Amino acid sequence: MRLGFEKHPVTNLKQALTGFERSGFTVLWHPDRDSVLVAAPGTSTAAVLLEVHDVELELGAGGVYLLDDVDAFEREHPDRDWVVEPCDGPLGRYAALRTRAGLPQRFLTLDPAGGARRYFLEG
Repeated sequence: MRLGFEKHPVTNLKQALTGFERSGFTVLWHPDRDSVLVAAPGTSTAAVLLEVHDVELELGAGGVYLLDDVDAFEREHPDRDWVVEPCDGPLGRYAALRTRAGLPQRFLTLDPAGGARRYFLEG
């Protein structure tokens, strides 16, 4: 498991994206009307996923951890507060939980055939 990128839930994708672009971030991938993946200035690696999503907005911004099997990880931790149970998303299999401190923890298994996979450093 490793930290892959930050996830920033937003209410206005266009406005949020404009703010990042004004800071030098560049669009890597725009899979649908509700999400966009951006790279930090001077890089071509995913840094932030901006997404319009009510549940994610309630969780707040935070990191997304890449792992080999989101479903297995969820099964190994059934006592956690899974706010988003494993499901298919634009980047692959995804799940999110809220810690007892109220912080989000997000997990992703990248889709091996997905369009965004090339934007993540292997490691």
